[in-house]
Amino acid sequence: MLPPQDDRRWLIDEIAALVTARGPAPLTTALLLEPSPRYFPDRWGGGEASVRRLLRRLVAYAGIEGRAVKVVVHDADPTRRGEVANKPPPRNGQDLGAWIVGVTAHELKFAVEAAALADPTAFVAAAARVVAHAYRVVHDLPIDGPYDPRIDVTAVYLGFALLTADAALRFTSRSAMGAVTNRRTPLRIGSLPPQAVCFLLAAQAHVRGLDRNERTRMAKSMQANQAAFFRHAYAAIERMEPAIAAQWHLPPREHWPAPPSLAARTAPLPGEEEDDVPETRRDEEVGVAGLNVGKPVFLIDRSMAPRLGRVLFMGTLMLGGLTRMSPNQGVGMGLVGGIAVGLGLLGLLIGRLFRDRRCSEPKCSGPLGPGDKVCPRCGGTVAGTIAHPRERLAAEEALHKAQALPTADTTTDTPSPPVTPA
Repeated sequence: MLPPQDDRRWLIDEIAALVTARGPAPLTTALLLEPSPRYFPDRWGGGEASVRRLLRRLVAYAGIEGRAVKVVVHDADPTRRGEVANKPPPRNGQDLGAWIVGVTAHELKFAVEAAALADPTAFVAAAARVVAHAYRVVHDLPIDGPYDPRIDVTAVYLGFALLTADAALRFTSRSAMGAVTNRRTPLRIGSLPPQAVCFLLAAQAHVRGLDRNERTRMAKSMQANQAAFFRHAYAAIERMEPAIAAQWHLPPREHWPAPPSLAARTAPLPGEEEDDVPETRRDEEVGVAGLNVGKPVFLIDRSMAPRLGRVLFMGTLMLGGLTRMSPNQGVGMGLVGGIAVGLGLLGLLIGRLFRDRRCSEPKCSGPLGPGDKVCPRCGGTVAGTIAHPRERLAAEEALHKAQALPTADTTTDTPSPPVTPA
């Protein structure tokens, strides 16, 4: 429920460093943003103008307004694929939906992938995180690239934790093999685990003196796991010695600045009042055909045993359940269970004789032959072979490093799965 002790110490020290560098105001009085029209009243049309408005609103909340905010939304159109060349490569199983292109004295330039817009909750979290990254760059705070966990700490400091805590680890459901199975796929935004983000949010709630009703309301706005992390963290922080406020070097409450006005923060953005031009929507799912033309994909080559065993086992249980609904009650579930286990084991044995070869693109998963150089469904170029879908991002990272470093040195900071050249 809680981050390890060493991680807690690091989290506390990083907030203390932010307070020392930039003052206590954001941590103690900034609005705790929620993904709702109350905090984000701007019109959403699903295009670049809407993304710009969202980023401008977050930039204002972060207190780094005064620079022009520009944004480019990259989609899967093969003619625009080359424009994403400045996107940071995946790292440690993470992939960015929004990233910084450039920060100058007069401009903040961001880039976004259209695919990230399809999930509004996840995209708001990604946007909050990239603005926290920009905050560190603007104020010349230490930063080690777009995956630095200090960016996630900064998001909490700025009042963005309720946006990012849920997105630190979420699960999306996806059906496979018709309706036989339902695969829950983890979706992670940020470099900190949800326990760490919720620990910092609980500490922030504690130093602000939020009452039980307000903390309960905050917990109800989160997923069940994150709510539990938040409650356990708050209980631990109440017992902490010395008090968390002292560890963060916060001044007495009477010396805190006045909290910002929600009405002022949600006033129309300058220059956006008359922006009623229709937008081309970029937040809708596109078809799979041609999705990855010019982009590397991988051949997932694994045994058919798990899939076939699962299908036979679950299919038998479902059919057995249906027979129980007949007037004569069908066969006993004990017998059905035994048959299901037997067929499942048979499926495991037979499945070992066959290979399941598919495209690694999650939206495609089309069948591939061992000699295919291009996926016939999504158009991706087969760059190698991996053994499991979860190895996709690490394989992309290894491929990017191999292309960027055409030398014999292949040392990396983190292990990557073996990729067999296509």
